[in-house]
Amino acid sequence: MSTRRNFIKLMSSAAILGGHPSLAALAPNKGNGKYLITVQAQGGWDVTCFCDPKENVSGEREITHWSRDNVTAHEGGIAYAPFAQNEWFFKKHADKTLIINGVDTQTNSHSTGVIVSWSGRTAGGFPSITALNSAVNGPGLSMSYINFGVFGNTERLVRSTILSGGVEELAELLRPNPPQPYSPHAVDPELWSLIRKLNVKDAAEYYADERLVAGNKAVARAYIQSMENVDPLVEFSSKLGDSRDWDFGDDEYLKKQAFFAISAFGAGVSVSADLRAPGNWDSHKDNDLEQENNLKQLTAGLDYLWDLAEAAGIADELMVVVGSDFSRTPHYNADDGKDHWSVGSYMIMEKNARFGGKTIGVTDEGHNALKIDPETLAPSGFGKTIYTSNVHEALRDYLGLSNDVFKFNNDVRFGFFD
Repeated sequence: MSTRRNFIKLMSSAAILGGHPSLAALAPNKGNGKYLITVQAQGGWDVTCFCDPKENVSGEREITHWSRDNVTAHEGGIAYAPFAQNEWFFKKHADKTLIINGVDTQTNSHSTGVIVSWSGRTAGGFPSITALNSAVNGPGLSMSYINFGVFGNTERLVRSTILSGGVEELAELLRPNPPQPYSPHAVDPELWSLIRKLNVKDAAEYYADERLVAGNKAVARAYIQSMENVDPLVEFSSKLGDSRDWDFGDDEYLKKQAFFAISAFGAGVSVSADLRAPGNWDSHKDNDLEQENNLKQLTAGLDYLWDLAEAAGIADELMVVVGSDFSRTPHYNADDGKDHWSVGSYMIMEKNARFGGKTIGVTDEGHNALKIDPETLAPSGFGKTIYTSNVHEALRDYLGLSNDVFKFNNDVRFGFFD
């Protein structure tokens, strides 16, 4: 019981943070915002085998094995490598996809790469884009921000529900009074309702005591809010069904996260989620084998996520951002692997978006970032390099999340989503 009580308290303790100074700079946009999901390919994906394809150049070191016998493929305005399951994925989803290539993460360090890819800057102290979305569009929801054990700094804007393991146990915790046969200790529903009302009454009287210190007052307020948030969580648990029946096949890891997140959105208890793509993408050995296996699971999981969103009726309100720490070197090492390379890509997906089916940003045949004109977005020797902060700033502007507290100091803005 103590675990369940602690869980319910955690879900609603965002009320404690109501006075955080950063919140004053966030303009509430409830009802008009997007559901936001990020998918992190942790370890560094090889985008030359995915969305920034590179063919071998005579006389130069080999950059991709796939280009020995194949050439770059295209779907609309997106070029992709004929590798893994890329063809069917882009044929189905290119119209809702924007590729941003040539993004300089300014690091070859995993820890820094994760921070900069999902907060927009190399130093700590900024929240993730998903934390901002929850703080603006769903600060009072019981599970506003769901995180599957990847980067998810909140900077005290909103509480996150961290699920570093599986979700089966959590699905059971969401039922504070599970009926028979799930629990031999089930309480009669009418009695359970009376218990809840009595607990809220006692907590309200305790909260109203003028002698109460600020810390205890915050805890009492959080408890009252937790009791009020039980019903949406119960509804959510009913949407999840019996977790013992979940079966997603061999590539279940990302699909299970997607199922949990979309169910939470549909139940009205969450607006943001950080998912982790299967596998270890840090392919210093056997690069193509590792990247192929991981890409197959990533694209299958993304396809399943969008099918779920359609079935839940929220596909028109969803944005998905896919990225990694950085990318891989434009050559193979002695172990047929690839090492760390600071230039990478983002893939941003949204249904019926005006920016769908496009690629912005360019790298040369050696996968070095080229400058582009911030206005025309065309390559230009007098242009600017794309940094992660430019992508995040554009995302914030597009999603209505810009604020003066966590502000970037970019000298230019790129209209990626115009």
